[in-house]
Amino acid sequence: MAERDPDYALGDSSRELERLIEQSRFFGELTRKVFAEAGLSPGMRVLDVGCGPGDVSFLAASLVGPDGEVVGIDRSSAAVDAARGRAAGLSNIRFLAGDARELASEGVFDAVIGRLVLMYFADPAQALRTFAAHVRPGGLIVFHEFVASRSESSPKCDVVEQALGWIRHALAFTGANFDMGYGLFSAFVNAGLPAPELRMEARIGGGPEYQGYRTIAEVVRTLTPVIEKAGLATAAEIDIDTLEERMRSAVVSAGAVLISPPFVGAWARKP
Repeated sequence: MAERDPDYALGDSSRELERLIEQSRFFGELTRKVFAEAGLSPGMRVLDVGCGPGDVSFLAASLVGPDGEVVGIDRSSAAVDAARGRAAGLSNIRFLAGDARELASEGVFDAVIGRLVLMYFADPAQALRTFAAHVRPGGLIVFHEFVASRSESSPKCDVVEQALGWIRHALAFTGANFDMGYGLFSAFVNAGLPAPELRMEARIGGGPEYQGYRTIAEVVRTLTPVIEKAGLATAAEIDIDTLEERMRSAVVSAGAVLISPPFVGAWARKP
């Protein structure tokens, strides 16, 4: 019997989809650089697995241009509906609702891509093997995953470290691999793919205007029910409506910086 995939605890409410869009603006350039270095280029036909509200698909579409095509697929029909609404008027991108492991009748792709996707599969290597089956020989497999255990404040600010701990423990409670970035090499190799090229990069910043405070606080907001269920903290202890400002105040007062989870990009060409 196949091992059950972890629960996707973040959900697909309209507020959560907006959070994902905002988060993508924060981390988008890191992903763009990985895709460009991996070789996404004009004219390619690309499959984006776990596309959510479409940000990674839109990024890929900008790289493949009007002569290319991006097909995004996600198990959440609400996310797909949001992506379709955002794609109105674009001819080189479309979205499907469903499990990418069960995709059929979409032909062969030049590349398959994904961001923060493999962390939610019980067997990432098997998922990669299935995704790669849709790619032509010589085509690209490119994934971008983070290493949440490496996110921190420096010097340490208690309120920030507590919030980051809630996120990590809540994800672990659901079975998600919050350090999937470090598991990409073995996942590619165990999927029968060549050893991937790897790159790691993070966002870092401080001061009162840094977006990182809001990014952390909004993830905690979404995960609050899981945090409570796991016995990590109560909603009153989290005090979500003041968390962003408390982190900002602590970091600014300490002259500290926030280091985001480093993102690891991995890519290889299908034999």
